[in-house]
Amino acid sequence: MGKNIDKPQLVYSIIAFLALVSMKLVEVKPNRIASGDRFTAYEFIGWPVLVIGAGFLLIALLSITTSKWKGPMTVLLGAALLTALLYFMGEAGQEAATGSSSIRVTLSMGFYILLVMVYLLFGHVMARKDPYLNLEKALSLLIFFTLALLVYRGIFDEFSILKEYQIKKNQFVDSFITHLFLSLGSVTFGSLVAIPLGYLAYRKKNLESAVMVPLSIVETIPSLSLFGILLVPLASLGRIDFFRALGISGIGWAPAFVALSLYTLLPIGRNTLVGFSTVGRDVIEAAQGMGMSRKQIFRKIEFPLALPIIITGVRIALVQTIGGAVLAGLVGGGGLGTFVFLGLAEASPDLVLLGVIPIVLLTLTMDKVLKLLIERIRRRKR
Repeated sequence: MGKNIDKPQLVYSIIAFLALVSMKLVEVKPNRIASGDRFTAYEFIGWPVLVIGAGFLLIALLSITTSKWKGPMTVLLGAALLTALLYFMGEAGQEAATGSSSIRVTLSMGFYILLVMVYLLFGHVMARKDPYLNLEKALSLLIFFTLALLVYRGIFDEFSILKEYQIKKNQFVDSFITHLFLSLGSVTFGSLVAIPLGYLAYRKKNLESAVMVPLSIVETIPSLSLFGILLVPLASLGRIDFFRALGISGIGWAPAFVALSLYTLLPIGRNTLVGFSTVGRDVIEAAQGMGMSRKQIFRKIEFPLALPIIITGVRIALVQTIGGAVLAGLVGGGGLGTFVFLGLAEASPDLVLLGVIPIVLLTLTMDKVLKLLIERIRRRKR
């Protein structure tokens, strides 16, 4: 019997249940900065918590079954429970803020632990080879559309993070666009430099150390130190009219862009080297025996076979860069890091979350998109 227990599902659902019933779920504050009163889920919502808690126990019971419907049932229950919890939290938040526009409802540790457990539970279920995987994916997407609808209907308007968004909506949009520019732009520029370098290291084995060692050294330089190193040369370039017109100076977007681009070189260059190195020598010799030229071998054999590994390096660099772009806020480069550091300076955790949550969602989205691209390329090669 013990071998049939789905231990990860059991652990995730039990921790989610314990976080729901025993930890503080929200904090109701008189304003954005002052501390307030913390409430458990039952204190804040009331009797619906009993039903939601029973649902998580039911998911725990599903971990000992071997039914082919266990995956879809788990995802459906998890999506329904999380949606119901958020709905009742929104209703209770509106009631708690009645009579005062300055009252803020902010999320506490219990909610974040529960949210992480539900995320891990969904990831665990959908990682299995399940005949109903597409149904499970559809059910998991349903929760996002439902939450988007609830946000649009204004049920969470009393939550502090949404109030921060309403206050700084225009700045948020500008910062998000800047963050995308810094992340995608630096990875694109880094790819244009690192892929040829990786291929050069593959073709000229005597140059491999000369190419890879400097890239490794750059990777070890702390971000703030690299910003300081770039300050003087970029400030000098900024004195030239052409570069000044582009907005290049010792502070701003330029040092952030250059630093982030430098950090992408190692993962992309190393994966390019590994990707080309995995192409079998016998495959290349067979192509040469067929009379293919060096360019034809590169275009039709080496590059297509190495491409999935190269894109894996791009994926690693992009995930790393989206998070690293937060530090651009320290040098006036903009991006979502502006909200993170502003929130830290003002002791406003919800302002920090306004910057962090989009970064997390953007990272997960881009990571998933590139994984799907890699899988598609590999399937087409089979």
